[in-house]
Formats: sequence, C-alpha cells, structure tokens
Amino acid sequence: MTEKKIPCNVIVDLLPLYKEDICSEETKDLVEEHIRSCEDCRLLCEQVEIPERAAEKMPTESETFKKVGKKLKKGKLYRRILIFLLAAAVAVNVAWIKLKFLPYKDYSFGMAEYNTDDGKLYQELNGDYCYNVVMPKYLEFFRGKLYIWYQKDKKVTELRIIPRITGDIKYVAVIRTDSAGYSIPITESVEFDPIGYKVHDNDEKAKQIISENHDQIEELMKAAQDKWGDYLK
Repeated sequence: MTEKKIPCNVIVDLLPLYKEDICSEETKDLVEEHIRSCEDCRLLCEQVEIPERAAEKMPTESETFKKVGKKLKKGKLYRRILIFLLAAAVAVNVAWIKLKFLPYKDYSFGMAEYNTDDGKLYQELNGDYCYNVVMPKYLEFFRGKLYIWYQKDKKVTELRIIPRITGDIKYVAVIRTDSAGYSIPITESVEFDPIGYKVHDNDEKAKQIISENHDQIEELMKAAQDKWGDYLK
C-alpha cells in the first residue's frame, strides 16, 4: 500500500475548502496530489456537494422609490421644523428688541450706568429728583422699570412707571406713612387703578391715601413727563 504523506483526516477537513475553491494554491496542490493516490479520498471528494448560496433578494424598482420617498419626506419634515424653530427664535428676539430693549435704551439716554443684582441700572440726579431706569434682562418681557425718587423728605417717596408690552403705561405711587408703606397703582389722572391692584379689600383706603397725597404724586408725574414725556405718550 502506498504511503501517504498527509493523513486522510487532514484531507477530509480540507475537502470543503477545496471544493469551494477558497483555499490557497499550495493547499489545492496537496489535496490533488493526495486524491490521485488515495481512492477513498478521491471518492469522497466526488461525493462532497457544496450547497448553493441563496441569492440576495434585490428590491424592486417601486420598493426602491418608496424607500427614497420616505427618506425625502423625513428630510423635508426635519427642515421645516428647523426653519420654524429658527423663525420663532428670530421673531421672539425681534419682538424683545423692539418692545423692550430699544425703548429702555431711549429712557436711559445720557444717564450714568451701574451694574446691580437686578441687572443694568441707569441713574441721573436732577434737582429734587433721582431718575432711575432698570433695564430688562435678555428676553424678559415683563421686567424693567422707570422710577423717580424724591431727594427730600416727603410722604410720597417714589413713583414707578412701568411700560407694558402693549405700550400702555401703569403708574405705581409708593407712599410711606408713620405706620405702613403702600404701593398703589394709579391712572394718568392720579386716580386709583383697581385693575392693577392685587388686593381689593382696601380699595377705599387706597383711594383715601391717593387723595391725601394727590399734589405730591402729581408733582412726580410731571417730573416723569418732563424726563420721559416723548416715550410715555
């Protein structure tokens, strides 16, 4: 019997690679040399069948168009959402600049600037009055105020003027008595404004205080008109 240089078990392990033609040339030569002299391995080689690989299913033309269409729709939706968000952000910024920032910059023109915990404070001393402008912070629509202090001892210590987003003006008279302090919203005609008052139980008391301090309040309102009249109309 012819002596085999390579054991049959090794050849058997290599036969699938040989049949699929995925082995090196050296391995292929060794297998062929062996099966020429080994009838058993030759017969086994002839019997080995390699299963055919299942062909990948290619998508049809309509399926391809559907997939592409879905991706395009998603892309358009994302773009529309992004455009909407950017437009909304721009609109909010423009509204804040127009309604709050620019008016308050006009209010504070020519005044000294200070940094406080509440933000930028602009201040000007003129005679008996101290004019103050508190700038609204970025994108704060309901903050910021104008107010006047008396530089002398009087009951009406402060008058605040708070422009609303709509452009209407709300006045708040800060009045201090021997026993208490009051912040009372008033109209341009120095009358009690119940719309801006949080507690309505003391409406009559508020009206009485306004009446008792009418002249001082009117004096402060005139000073406000002299300073910011063009912006308070």
